[in-house]
Amino acid sequence: MQRIRLAYVTHGLSANGIENLMVNVARQIDRTQFDVTFIVAIDAEMPPMLYEPEIESLGMRVIRICDLDGLQKKRRYFRELSAVFVRERFDVVHAHMDLLNGIVLTLAKKAGVPKRICHAHNSNTQYVSGNGPLPKRILQKIYRTVMRALIRRAATDRLGCSDAAIAYMYGKAPAVELLNGTDLERFAQARRSDDKAPDLKDAAVHLATVGRISMQKNPLFLCSVIKELSLLRQDFVLHWEGAGDMLDAVKETVRSLEIEPYVQLLGVRSDIPQILCACDYFLLPSLFEGLAIVLIEAQACGLTCFVSDTVSRQSDAGACRFLSLKLDAKAWAEAIDDMIRHAENRPVADPERIAAFDIRTFTHNLEEIYIKKN
Repeated sequence: MQRIRLAYVTHGLSANGIENLMVNVARQIDRTQFDVTFIVAIDAEMPPMLYEPEIESLGMRVIRICDLDGLQKKRRYFRELSAVFVRERFDVVHAHMDLLNGIVLTLAKKAGVPKRICHAHNSNTQYVSGNGPLPKRILQKIYRTVMRALIRRAATDRLGCSDAAIAYMYGKAPAVELLNGTDLERFAQARRSDDKAPDLKDAAVHLATVGRISMQKNPLFLCSVIKELSLLRQDFVLHWEGAGDMLDAVKETVRSLEIEPYVQLLGVRSDIPQILCACDYFLLPSLFEGLAIVLIEAQACGLTCFVSDTVSRQSDAGACRFLSLKLDAKAWAEAIDDMIRHAENRPVADPERIAAFDIRTFTHNLEEIYIKKN
């Protein structure tokens, strides 16, 4: 039987939420039925991405085009992406590029790709905001309107990870909700094992945060929370996994707030289950999220999570405490300190609610969508 030629269009193959999700799918997908290619917005001369060797070891291809830094690079990216679509004759293109899915899927449609899937992963975008000068806000609104219109015309299937993500990307247009999945067995094994991440700073209380260090994750506010918490207690450390365009700003803020003893910047790591299972509490003060699968992973490791109320509650398996971003850093720190002082009252996650996010179920649902005729 001829395999279905499937292309995932992503920014890269690193350790952010979307790319972690698709790598987990790649590990589970039926490779006798699907011929998988990842098309990434990474310059050819850049070193291997975190998951690139593994993807290639699975017999899947990685096609690098170029990054999207600047107008000229964007033009080149879309020109070469169009050529790839024409040359490869994919049966399915599954796009994970936020609003840029509008252009990606339009090019796929012109190339004759029969099934073109738009996937909404966020409830907002850090590239379009309501702040700034009026001309900029007008251009942002035009961009958002045009991209959504292109998605409506070019996508044969519309998917979203939550009701908030669907509303953001598609408005009132019909879409299928698929709760993101993760490899829960990896986290269960880490929880059972005595093998913990060996290089974590020692402390009585271990906090964690995981994710791309970008505006969306509200990292400078998190630094302020840690500063305020350090004024209440000194027996903790925050293990901070991730990298991103605000990493230098975070490093400078950590220095200026004099909280170096309380923050351990870990960079991009592949042992997230071991890190989380060595911790007690998880912090996620994001400005927005589609569905924060990292919260499911943290709860699967037994952590209590402090989460901004802008994050979808569909990520809550029972161990999340939602706090308003209208509260200042001191109020967040006091809430965290109070929970630590009364640890016997920590909420516990419901195993059945966690089980709903298993990657095998998610991958099976995707496979059925890929096979289904439009």
